[in-house]
Amino acid sequence: MPTSTAISAQGSTFSIEGTPGGALTITAITKATSAVVTATNTLSVGDVVEFGTVTGMPEIFGLLGIVTAATGTNFTVNIDSSGYATAGTTGAANPKTWTQVNNVKTYSGFDGSASELDKTNLSSGAMEYAAGLQDFGQFSITVDVDDTDAGQMAMRAAKTSAATKAFRLRLPNGKQRVFKGFVKKFSEEGGVNQIVKASADIRITGVVNFG
Repeated sequence: MPTSTAISAQGSTFSIEGTPGGALTITAITKATSAVVTATNTLSVGDVVEFGTVTGMPEIFGLLGIVTAATGTNFTVNIDSSGYATAGTTGAANPKTWTQVNNVKTYSGFDGSASELDKTNLSSGAMEYAAGLQDFGQFSITVDVDDTDAGQMAMRAAKTSAATKAFRLRLPNGKQRVFKGFVKKFSEEGGVNQIVKASADIRITGVVNFG
């Protein structure tokens, strides 16, 4: 019997954020391993929200959360707020919409590493280190160029504006990787008897939400 649980990359999609949805008014956020947000809710499981300022919970500002459960009066996101100082009260969350980048051939990324803090002192018997801040590196894609594709045009525009955007990789099993970053490069190449291709590099800023 087959035992592999490998995930095929075929069928994966990559998207850049589109026009923001209407902001949701928050009236409470719990401290929990999966934060529960009280709001008049229009979200569904799998949707992504970006949190704005929330009174009592400044740690959640700017984070992207993936909705894991939803009712008409609240939704749950895969953000661990249990270690935050206090529960949240009033605030806002902005649902993300997505523009798919088509003709993607390959992707790679999340290739950063944590920094190292040197703790060595004159009493140390060997070098001593501690982990510093995480760095998730960059995310790269290659595409067959389509000058009419809305996603590719949005990537070019993001590079020109140098704006920080949200991005989503969705796997065929429904799992997602969502993150923020800025497009550093969108370069093209071609040759004799070849398709025109482009490669794009996105520098990730902040954490990646794997959900």
